[in-house]
Amino acid sequence: MIKQNIMPDWSFKKIRERIADRNRAPRSCWYPVAHQQSHHPDALKELHASYAKTINKTMFALLGVGLYCLLKVFGESDKSLIVANTTIQTPVVGTAISFQSFLVVAPFLLVILTVYLHIVYGHWLQLERERQHLNETRKNSADLTIESIPALFSFKERLPRLFTNLVFYWFVPLTLWFMARKAFALREFIVPFSIGASIVTLSLLFLQINRCPDSKAETKFTSKRWFWNLPRWVAFGALAAFTLNLPSLSESFRRPLDLQREDLHGAWLQGLDMTVADMNNANLQGANLGGANLQSADLQHANLQGANLKGAQLQKAHLNGSNFQGSNLGGANFDGADLFYANFREAKEMELYRIKKAVNSNRAFYSSELLSILKFSPTHNDDLAIIGNYYGGGKIAYIFQPDDKGYVNGERHGLIAAETDLPGEDKYTWDAANKACDELVKNDYDDWYLPSKEELNQLYLNRSAVGGFTSGVYWSSTEGNAVNAWHQSFDGGIQNYSYYYKDDEWRVRPVRAF
Repeated sequence: MIKQNIMPDWSFKKIRERIADRNRAPRSCWYPVAHQQSHHPDALKELHASYAKTINKTMFALLGVGLYCLLKVFGESDKSLIVANTTIQTPVVGTAISFQSFLVVAPFLLVILTVYLHIVYGHWLQLERERQHLNETRKNSADLTIESIPALFSFKERLPRLFTNLVFYWFVPLTLWFMARKAFALREFIVPFSIGASIVTLSLLFLQINRCPDSKAETKFTSKRWFWNLPRWVAFGALAAFTLNLPSLSESFRRPLDLQREDLHGAWLQGLDMTVADMNNANLQGANLGGANLQSADLQHANLQGANLKGAQLQKAHLNGSNFQGSNLGGANFDGADLFYANFREAKEMELYRIKKAVNSNRAFYSSELLSILKFSPTHNDDLAIIGNYYGGGKIAYIFQPDDKGYVNGERHGLIAAETDLPGEDKYTWDAANKACDELVKNDYDDWYLPSKEELNQLYLNRSAVGGFTSGVYWSSTEGNAVNAWHQSFDGGIQNYSYYYKDDEWRVRPVRAF
């Protein structure tokens, strides 16, 4: 007997018929389950009412847990992300856990409630289709119809349907994304939180597509199912593409830690990545920041007394006015960091070659031993302290150092800047600027002059202490050649002479020596 090899017919026509069949895969995945009557009318009525009550209770439980999570996320500061001593009561269970643990546990609780809600809701939808079909068959008979239990999700009006859609399909994804946004301050949380929120959002989008009925309206355009599902498919595809590319995009979603004015004294922050963190005026006294990544962080006026900063990465950090007294700075990297008015008195294990790579290292406070090693004036600290004080008809803008012209050992000499620019804004050519300064009599002093390019740069460096400057361009008295003169932008500090002429008009700030 010859056996026939029966192969399935995979012709184009058969494949097209298979795809068009709603009752077979793959199309059955995104179409509603066909009606199958299998319950006695009395049992159907009882089950329908029971499921409706369960859905109502679960929906309000989900709302309560979600709103609690949102309140906690918005109410907690970023300090809770890095310090474990903040505890939160978990909803439903009531156990006290850290905020980081809460950010992990709460999404699981929301997902469990969501899964339970949609399992019950899926069964209710089948019962609802069966109820409607049974009522249709009883229209022309004496049998009583089965009425639906009044519930928010079963009302036909537009507002209840929109609210139900929001709660069932969008409330949890939005809550998870808000929680993820909070966690995005820590690099290690970005990918797992984003993937988790994406999977939940994709799952609920697919449920909407699957449950979308064939008829949503009576017009010939809106009666088609694709009209309602097209935006969902587009959102599904876009979110799926985003999720697949998430590892390469994760860094762009990171947000800086907001720790401004936070009390972090004695905190254990060793090795923590706090790049670009805002720690302005934070109290970090005695904190362990060994090996921490603080690149480009804003630590202006932060209290770091006695802190451990061994091996800390402080490249391009803003350290203006920070207090490092008694802190351990062994191996700390200060390349490009702004040390303006930073206090390094009694700092330990400072590596001078790293300090010299910082910006404004000559405008920081040091111990007498370091002043000698750095070859600064013995009165360096006192000189810095008086910059910005009123004296001699203006404000002290700079104290001459040993290598400066005008420096006299054992005496204090420097530069005084007028409190304001000359009137007229950008109305002075180079010749007019020199003349206006030479003729100026202000606060009983008549020895004002236009600063040299070196003196003008000192005004720029101490612009915050002196005050009154704009982000415009200022003239110096230093000539570049017969037709050009040096000027400086106070929006970045760039000095130049080759692109502008003496006939150009810029701002003027007179100075005098004392």
